[in-house]
Amino acid sequence: MKALLDEGLLVLSDLLQSGAGTCHPETAERLQKLSQDWEASGLHTGARRLDEIAKTLEDRRHGGTADPLALMALVGDAARYTQFCLQKYCLDAAGRRLCQTEQAYEEEAQ
Repeated sequence: MKALLDEGLLVLSDLLQSGAGTCHPETAERLQKLSQDWEASGLHTGARRLDEIAKTLEDRRHGGTADPLALMALVGDAARYTQFCLQKYCLDAAGRRLCQTEQAYEEEAQ
């Protein structure tokens, strides 16, 4: 899960830095694939956001008139969502490690 979130944050960060002005065609494909992976992993909201960004990039590449500021707003929202998911993942992992440590101490004490 963390690897998927890290990859998503990397792609979104690249888009934010470039302003999507010089976006390669592969970026939309990468976002589409990542969207499918996120959906399969249970990140439904994030998957919808990535899919929307991918479709907007494709439309823009084929002569669409997507507003660049609206696109950047979509990317920013998706990046914030991804960051929140990463924080939640890390907190959950820390909680699991804490429980395992407590359990190990209890077993030693017996």
